[in-house]
Amino acid sequence: MEPTTSPASTISHRTSTRISDDVATKELAAEIAERLRQAEQLVLPLDETLGILDQLQEFELGRFLLHNRGLNGYWTSYIFRNAPEGPVTPLEHWLLNDSLLCQARERYHRFKEEIAGCITEGATLASIPCGVMDDLLQQDYSGVEKFRIVGIDIDEESIAYARENAEQRGLAAHTEFEVRDAWKLGVDGEFDLIVSNGLNMYESDPQRLTDLYRSFHQALRPGGRLLLSFLTPPPPPPWVAPEHAAAWEKYDIPEADLRRELSIMGDIVQVTYLNFSSEDEVRAQLEAAGFTVQAVRYNAGGVLPIVTAVK
Repeated sequence: MEPTTSPASTISHRTSTRISDDVATKELAAEIAERLRQAEQLVLPLDETLGILDQLQEFELGRFLLHNRGLNGYWTSYIFRNAPEGPVTPLEHWLLNDSLLCQARERYHRFKEEIAGCITEGATLASIPCGVMDDLLQQDYSGVEKFRIVGIDIDEESIAYARENAEQRGLAAHTEFEVRDAWKLGVDGEFDLIVSNGLNMYESDPQRLTDLYRSFHQALRPGGRLLLSFLTPPPPPPWVAPEHAAAWEKYDIPEADLRRELSIMGDIVQVTYLNFSSEDEVRAQLEAAGFTVQAVRYNAGGVLPIVTAVK
């Protein structure tokens, strides 16, 4: 691959991974608190919401969410691995074990199962955006001798973590990394597999999504596969629309936890990664980009799909 330089198209964060409980965090929290006080409607009572805001400042993952309104490669891996190296606060424990982030972790493991079937002799596998690249680096390559693993991300810090991850997994000799814009890969017919888990959740423009998938299509060899996730539109909250309460059963989250989830991710953090698409919309975008959609697989509850598309 030849080096490509381009401006950031979609990046999920504005700070480095580690954020201390410093003046900047306190100033940001004060701004959020004032916004919450001025809000016409909140999911939880104001006092409870402000209490959660205080708790989010007590741990690094919470501070990163407050500053960035999304996740980077490091914190996505932290959530998926769910193996904190030290004590966690009660709210962090809840985020890791009871929030809807647990469903994303379940999808990540289904991704790994799908990837395992694509590991063949001589294959070139790419993760875009790669983050720390657990999706490819945590695979079993003992049955093959010749293979390439390519990590592409627009975030240089994520690439640095991915390099460390490859070293720790004993796969550095098989890996290479590029800092690139996913919309402008500059790659032609090189990959047998592209895995993309999460990037499209930060982009709401249908044409931009089609352009992204077209970039993936160009980078794949004929017969190459794309494994892709997307977020389907959720039903309205059951306390807003009781007639849709049964639709929330597939998410397997009690109402009290759902209220806390929407308070944190909606009212407090105002996350930027909740861009939803229907299966029909994703199929149409992929087909417009030149793909044939081979399968769309949901979890046991019928949510969090993974698409397999073929060039």
